[in-house]
Amino acid sequence: MKNRAILIFSVLILFFFVGCDKDEKRVADFLVEFATVVKTVPTIAIELDNGKVLNAENTLEVDLEDGNRVIVNYTPIKNNSIKINSIQPIFLGEIKYKESPNEIKTEPIKITSVWVSGSYLNMSILVDYHSKTHSVGLFRDLQSEKPTLYFMYSREDDPAGAPTRRYLSFDLESLQKEEDFIIYINTYEGERKFNFSLK
Repeated sequence: MKNRAILIFSVLILFFFVGCDKDEKRVADFLVEFATVVKTVPTIAIELDNGKVLNAENTLEVDLEDGNRVIVNYTPIKNNSIKINSIQPIFLGEIKYKESPNEIKTEPIKITSVWVSGSYLNMSILVDYHSKTHSVGLFRDLQSEKPTLYFMYSREDDPAGAPTRRYLSFDLESLQKEEDFIIYINTYEGERKFNFSLK
């Protein structure tokens, strides 16, 4: 017991001196957000969902086009200038129209998060991914007076794989004259209903 007490005391002393090291460097602040690419040449400019445009001071070798939806990890520098630490393109889709979208066969997914930001519906989901490309879609029910959307997902016969996180965005521009809408998503716990406001 005595030796154990000495060991614990020694470890605590070590942590104390390490924590008090004056040469310790502070990790730079960074933010991670969904954004839309508005310029790629000569450097990247992105627009956040709140309308703020940020200009990158560094250059990255990444294949991007104007209008791409991305997740960006960046460090603020000054005013609207940033340093992009990493940037990842994500899926961007539009609302499609169908008479009875509730009849579309769709496979269940696990939802991590779903939210509206700016003029986009954003989703974070977990899917069983192996190697084949999966398909998704967002359909508006033309028979409903209130904007009603149905999310469609298919694994496209992808073999069993591993849980993989995917990020999606859907452009809600066609709903901008509406105040709110409903979306139905098929999950492993059954069909879930989400209500969102655009105001």
